Amino acid sequence: MWNIEILLITLAILTAPGQSNAQSPPDLQRLHSRGVITSETDIQTSYDYIIAGGGLAGLVLASRLSEDSSVSVLVLEAGKSGDEIAERINTPAGTYYSSMVGTEYDWQHGTVPQPNLNDQTIGWPRGKVLGGSSAMNAMYLVRPSSIEMDAWQSLLSPTNDGASGGNWGWESMYGFMKKAENFTPPTSVVQELVNISYDASTHGSGGSMQLSYPAVMINTTALWLPSLALAGIPSLSSPNGGTTLGGFIAPSSINPTNYTRSYSRSAYIDSLPPRSNLDILAEATVTRVVLSDVADAAGAYHATGVEFARSTDAASSQLRTTTVKVRKEVLLAGGALGSPKMLMHSGVGPRDVLEAAGVDVKVELPGVGQHLQDHLTAGVVWETPYETAGDIKASNSDFSNTPEFLSSINDAVAFVNLTALFPSPSSASAEFQAQILSALAESAAKLVPSRYPEVVEGYKAIYETTANTFLSDSGVAQVEMLMSVVSPGRVVVQAALQHPFSQGRAYINSSNPFDPILIDPQYFSHFADQIILRQGIKLVRSLSATFGSSLGAEITPGPNVQSDAEIEAWLVRGEGGAGTQYHPTGSCAMLPKEKAGVVAPDLRVYGLVNVRVVDASVFPFEFAAHLASATYGVAEQAAALIKAKSYTVPDETTSSARSFAPPFYLGLCAAVVYAVLNVL
Repeated sequence: MWNIEILLITLAILTAPGQSNAQSPPDLQRLHSRGVITSETDIQTSYDYIIAGGGLAGLVLASRLSEDSSVSVLVLEAGKSGDEIAERINTPAGTYYSSMVGTEYDWQHGTVPQPNLNDQTIGWPRGKVLGGSSAMNAMYLVRPSSIEMDAWQSLLSPTNDGASGGNWGWESMYGFMKKAENFTPPTSVVQELVNISYDASTHGSGGSMQLSYPAVMINTTALWLPSLALAGIPSLSSPNGGTTLGGFIAPSSINPTNYTRSYSRSAYIDSLPPRSNLDILAEATVTRVVLSDVADAAGAYHATGVEFARSTDAASSQLRTTTVKVRKEVLLAGGALGSPKMLMHSGVGPRDVLEAAGVDVKVELPGVGQHLQDHLTAGVVWETPYETAGDIKASNSDFSNTPEFLSSINDAVAFVNLTALFPSPSSASAEFQAQILSALAESAAKLVPSRYPEVVEGYKAIYETTANTFLSDSGVAQVEMLMSVVSPGRVVVQAALQHPFSQGRAYINSSNPFDPILIDPQYFSHFADQIILRQGIKLVRSLSATFGSSLGAEITPGPNVQSDAEIEAWLVRGEGGAGTQYHPTGSCAMLPKEKAGVVAPDLRVYGLVNVRVVDASVFPFEFAAHLASATYGVAEQAAALIKAKSYTVPDETTSSARSFAPPFYLGLCAAVVYAVLNVL
């Protein structure tokens, strides 16, 4: 808690000669941390809201819900706080040169062997730290198109007209995505170098997450938009305003005042004034949601609390757990893998999966873990005689270690539609779409990893939306192209499949909550995915003619891979071919229950009255976008929904708890310290 010593230290720093904002000592960052505790003995016996997962969405919820001083909020995060690697997280370029992938700050997930990828096991990195994957991702801010968002809303009708829960169409979500942001335009030098187009009106002002551009960009990046134009791909003048087709330089979640990463912890938690009603406990793995013994008149159960175990207890033969009671709601924010896993260990999910894992079935909900989708990507690699960011970093020069250079990350992207992928003959794209539609019945019969009829119907609904709306509408992208200049002597341009027809599942096979979840995205199980990605690689390769002398010899796939069949074989054989773009979704899909939906439009889990899922797992299909912006939007809208109407657990299931209204003197001290820190 704040005391006079901290106040005096703070005042001393403030009055120290020559001290500026940019030069504040690293230890001062700890004074900005809010509510992070280290021992389960420091938490209360019950809270109004318990958030399971301290990642992107979880910390947005924690910040917004704790704005009301009359309610109490607990966040349980399985990973560490990240304080000990703050500099590594805060440095934007660290995601490329000092990645946390494969460390204890990564869940180190991997798929089951994929038969259509030469039986490879594909790594699925996910952040295991406060801030989740927002603490280790590539920081792109690329929103879905308005067409895709409106298609999501259409899948909910007639279940949802916006009155029974959130409205998830473009008009509503656009506002919530912008609410998260505080946009700063690029510097004039950077803008002129790479010809950045932006429209400040499409971004938020005054939000928590800082959004801007690097201080330094590499000259090769300046060739991106002109080279695309020569290849027939126009520049997009107003990215993130509902249209994604075209090439652009994407903004990133970077704080331009000090060129650090702006992620959910730094944006939504560390910037807060002291809040005695918010507790955040790291290294606390939620093992299950505790549900009532008896269902209500409608057959639904309510959560009475949450059970968790500390990470240090995971290897113990006798797992020691702690249960915290909830007075209002439990909010699952574990992401596309964590949230379905917590539900299944709580007895909520497909009966066949739960019984095989030895978990008692509380609520039979076939869709939990189903509809799992991911963006597949593959890259073309060229030598380059031009200097890259990787060359500068490898030089270890003074410049290479400056905050300005270390803000230099990949930002060059483009989105192309089906017509661009099948330029000739003119009928090719229509014929391909017809082929996909004609395969719907066979695909639903053979490719769905469940025999529940609800799951099959959900698969059909997503499939038809993808084929009829996304493929036929020329305004919807099918492939994203991304340029990377972070490797020495190399330029890489990736092609990434945006709307996969292949759907898989995530499931448990053990009752031990510390055993890893099994991941089977069923990559390339549908023929269309391989063809679309193949066409994407061909389009990327065509850039070698428009980039001119900046691109040298092609290294990957290489000159021996030329025909369609050779490209397809390269994609699947595991030699620099297809892999994940790190955008899993769909495993707790917001769909009608009869289509294997897991959550209703108000984000409540079907069959549970006070448990909601708030994260990227609720998207029923992949967007042609990066998922961070849309996930911020989901969390912002969820907070508004919960504040407007939340459930109260019956009195007999909760114990009395302390009042969280702080005494006057504590409130006064908090206000004084907050004012002092704001000067910093």
